[in-house]
Amino acid sequence: LLTDARGRDTSALVSVPATTGGDPAADRRVIFASDDSDVADVLVHPVTREPEAVAVNRLRKQWTVLDDAVADDFEALDTLAPGDFEVIDRSRDDRTWVVAYLQDAGSTVYWLWDRDTETGQRLFSARPALDLLPLQPMQAMEIPTRDGLSMPSYLTVPAAAEAGPVPMVLLVHGGPWARDQWGYNPYHQWLANRGYAVLSVNFRGSTGFGKAFLNAGNRQWYGAMQDDLVDAVRWAVEQGIADADRVAIMGGSYGGYA
Repeated sequence: LLTDARGRDTSALVSVPATTGGDPAADRRVIFASDDSDVADVLVHPVTREPEAVAVNRLRKQWTVLDDAVADDFEALDTLAPGDFEVIDRSRDDRTWVVAYLQDAGSTVYWLWDRDTETGQRLFSARPALDLLPLQPMQAMEIPTRDGLSMPSYLTVPAAAEAGPVPMVLLVHGGPWARDQWGYNPYHQWLANRGYAVLSVNFRGSTGFGKAFLNAGNRQWYGAMQDDLVDAVRWAVEQGIADADRVAIMGGSYGGYA
């Protein structure tokens, strides 16, 4: 099993026979693919090694069940606790799972899932001190670029943002061959706590959204990639989120370059 983007834009989950004879390309079978983003995660049976579920992560992690044997489990886990979940360990008899829930306004929380009784037991929070703080939710949205692309983006606003436009920090990720994603972000929470809105955008050249989006950033480090950042700020101003006279840019690595 592998992820493979040959002959297509986004990477797909494929199976290839582990043999030395024949044509591997001809024997390759696509198990799952999405036009929106690359395959981000796969759940594989610990004994048979058959794929049971696959996830993509454009705005947030979304699972697709491939094996009906885990369909009821995934349906229940989707509502057991807030956040995006991942099965991180399984007992030898496969009746008990350890499940992690990634949150935006709190730390990762671990649960024990009993498949026989279809019940969950909360184990612990990875950073319980965070659970006592006034953290803000992270919003996921698509922001258009001036030339018709769409940027998966993440916004955190301070509690006082309901009063109108607030100062905003555009937080640019490094790489640029990397990406921002939904979940707890210490910079977002720190700045929002001080009264700033914080916006992170996956500008062209970011990874995880297919080769066309990635390669649209080639030779555009201070061209179209920078236009994307400007378009994101203009969007925030037009939406009444950001005060146009009080916008800063911040980042490290490529983010510092931008």
